[in-house]
Amino acid sequence: MRTASNTSASALKNNRKLKVFLFFLLLTTIIWVLVELSKTYSTSVLLKVSYINSPPNKLLQEEPSAEIRASVRAPGFNLLKLKIKKAKVKIDLRNLVVAGNSHYVLTNRLASGLSAQIAGENEILSIERDTLFFNFGNKLFKKVPVVANVDIHFNLGYNLTNPLQIHPDSVLISGPEKYVDSIKELRTMYLDLNEISQHIDTELKLNTEGIEGFIDLSEDSVRVFGEVDKFTEGSFSVPVVIINEPVGIKVNPFPKEIDIVYQAGLSNFGKISKSSFTIVYDFNQYAADTLIKSLTPIIQQKSEFVSSLKIQPGEIEFLIQKQ
Repeated sequence: MRTASNTSASALKNNRKLKVFLFFLLLTTIIWVLVELSKTYSTSVLLKVSYINSPPNKLLQEEPSAEIRASVRAPGFNLLKLKIKKAKVKIDLRNLVVAGNSHYVLTNRLASGLSAQIAGENEILSIERDTLFFNFGNKLFKKVPVVANVDIHFNLGYNLTNPLQIHPDSVLISGPEKYVDSIKELRTMYLDLNEISQHIDTELKLNTEGIEGFIDLSEDSVRVFGEVDKFTEGSFSVPVVIINEPVGIKVNPFPKEIDIVYQAGLSNFGKISKSSFTIVYDFNQYAADTLIKSLTPIIQQKSEFVSSLKIQPGEIEFLIQKQ
């Protein structure tokens, strides 16, 4: 019984010694790390860069380097911070050297100025790249048309009375010449409309996917609208009209009349009459090719309210008589 008690006391004493040892080991390690981090070192770090004071009337044609690597001398604590979180610095482009079409900055002139931008006892010794090049060009303005990217599925018998309208129908874009030149049109975001029987009036954002981030747009959205009506079918019979008959020639058409079959919205149906259409047949079709045996219709005029038009028959035969 006494032996077990002595063993337990010995184990407890050894455990206390181990804890004390580990405590002093940890304390010693912390003190050593603190001492080491208080010393000054030189190492390579990455810096985040932004650019200010670009030349007037000039525009960067492509994004310059967003980071630069520099050799920095600083206390260990500071270097640890710079490794964990990159410092932000600004490069003043008033130091830009212009030689012909080349624009560049010599980095050996930047070290002291950048050192002042980094908080703490930090000194930038050198920058890895000795020269930073920039692609500057003219800022180009251009007006491009807007296209409505819309699929419309109408209720039976309904349709647009006119093509969809877009306001504004074009957008002024500006930016680097090399990118603006390649943009021919802008499309709206996609919209799918179903079971439509009412007028359409909606605002759509412009789809800028694939456009460089430094292209500016005068508008970021447009209004798309269109009048919708229920359509019905009507028809008229009108006499055949021949134009360009030569002197001394009489053209007798067969048949003498044609049927005009059309569709129009109910709200405008009463505004359509025979005079809303002018359909003619040109004798010059035959004069250009005497082998043809029929003439095809030419629609010289039709009402703006008509959405579709069909002429029956599609061709007419004719007989030529000399007078």
